[in-house]
Amino acid sequence: MTASRLLALACLLGLLLTPVANAREPVPVEVGQVGLALPVDGRGALLIPVRYPIQLVGQRLELRVSLRRPRRGTIDSWISRTHANGGPLRLPERRGWFRFVHRIDLSRRTTRRIRHGLMPRPTAVVNASAALDLNRDGKADLAAGDTERQHLPSGYARRLCATVPQLRIRRGRPATARLPACGANLRWRVSRAAHGAATIRDGRLIYRPEATFRGTESLELRGRVAGAKASARQGKQVAPVQVKVLSGAEVSVRALGDSVTAGFGYYDDGTQMQFTSLLSCKPGAKAYDDACSSNSLDRSNEASQVEYAPDYGLSNNVSWAAQWANQHGVTNFANFAVSGSEPKDWSPGGQLYDTTKRVEAENPDYVLLTAGANPLLSEMLFGVDNMGCAIWADVAGEYRECIEEAFAGVKLRANLKALYTELVDNTDATIYLMQYPLSVPASALAYSATQIAMMGAMLNGEIAAVAAEVDGARLQVIAPPHFNVGIDVSPVFPSEYTCSSLGYLVDGRSVQSDASQDELLLAHPLSFCPGPAKGEPWVIGGDTGIHPSATGYAQMASQLPAPE
Repeated sequence: MTASRLLALACLLGLLLTPVANAREPVPVEVGQVGLALPVDGRGALLIPVRYPIQLVGQRLELRVSLRRPRRGTIDSWISRTHANGGPLRLPERRGWFRFVHRIDLSRRTTRRIRHGLMPRPTAVVNASAALDLNRDGKADLAAGDTERQHLPSGYARRLCATVPQLRIRRGRPATARLPACGANLRWRVSRAAHGAATIRDGRLIYRPEATFRGTESLELRGRVAGAKASARQGKQVAPVQVKVLSGAEVSVRALGDSVTAGFGYYDDGTQMQFTSLLSCKPGAKAYDDACSSNSLDRSNEASQVEYAPDYGLSNNVSWAAQWANQHGVTNFANFAVSGSEPKDWSPGGQLYDTTKRVEAENPDYVLLTAGANPLLSEMLFGVDNMGCAIWADVAGEYRECIEEAFAGVKLRANLKALYTELVDNTDATIYLMQYPLSVPASALAYSATQIAMMGAMLNGEIAAVAAEVDGARLQVIAPPHFNVGIDVSPVFPSEYTCSSLGYLVDGRSVQSDASQDELLLAHPLSFCPGPAKGEPWVIGGDTGIHPSATGYAQMASQLPAPE
């Protein structure tokens, strides 16, 4: 037994345990120093930087501002409502906050009086409020605010520019936005668009998407102070632009299922679970609390109930459900998936059936679901005796029969059918059934990679067969891309790639976890093809190589069509 397998086994037996950090509290809203923008055509603007928690990216912001003079009361007041732009989300997103600089345009008269000192410096009263209610149940999952009273500065905020709000347009229609108001005179250029054309004309940014494109276009406005040297940091500004090209009206999305939908192995702040925390994060045998999952605040399996993150993991951009929603500007979203759950848990009589009924009552436009691997996955990884026949069976012969017996033993078809029928009969939603990606964990000590690949293919086949039986139109099966192992796993997947000087054929450069790749190299020293070709592995290592990484989930999300 290799050293890495011994380490995996030690963790699974509980020999390595470390405390798990507490869930992170959302960052409070904080109003920064109000500044003045350089007037354009005689009109200036207030520049009001506000720090918001990352959960509000893409959400509606409301800012109330008033200007007041001593003994004269309110000069003017404004209410600004706009979609928050925090720039492109990382993969995963680990920022706790983003800054949004609000722009409040002043009248020419007020601009002139402030500019020439014709009145005492007025006081700006700013109230920034944040309320997050993603599932539209009328109860704010996150509520915060800040109020500031500040005298306006005497000069211009030369290093401050307004943020371009997140733009939302229908497919095929152009988007326009004013160039940022700044405390200095900047000349702007726009980066090249990947899915359309972007130009600047008459002080406005104009973006025209390709006729068929739906999703997110990320651009950059790059400004330079007139006459500033290219190397002068203070002479440059970069303003991110996010354009959401949508199919139509806002859609509502709910997600259910197991750890593959919940994003097990990532905490709500986007950080990965450590390998030594695996046992304390492993789902409980009788009750689930969704510990150590991207949509949950629980970081240990000692909790008695599920405590979902305020935004159900949308802003950390980990799970395939969250990534798909973020790509298409979905803000009516909730990921109720629970790590460790089985299909029967979501059906009548199951411990999570109340959540199923909640989703049905909300009747979303889309339901996203991955279910069926449990309890087979845990039995394969943690209970070898329960599937002992599979260890010695030939892939081309008895192995298939053994797996079919295991499916029958847990009533896989019946439980999937009950869940699918429940959702079809009680919602009008389009239901996307994501199949399981191939992962070869280092902890699966008794199985070959080909056996694991065969089991996954058979499980995915059952999902597709039951979906076709229940309602092939409403239940749309989504196949993830093949997660290359780096060895020959035929007949499950063709081997047509080589990186060996000896010409051994494999399925491609491995995208498995680092721990699994170490195992595969030792077992197949002449043929193994490490990888990925670029970027990070598609599978995390903190759980010994079972669940996708944020990069792997991105590959899965890319297979779903855009919402209609």
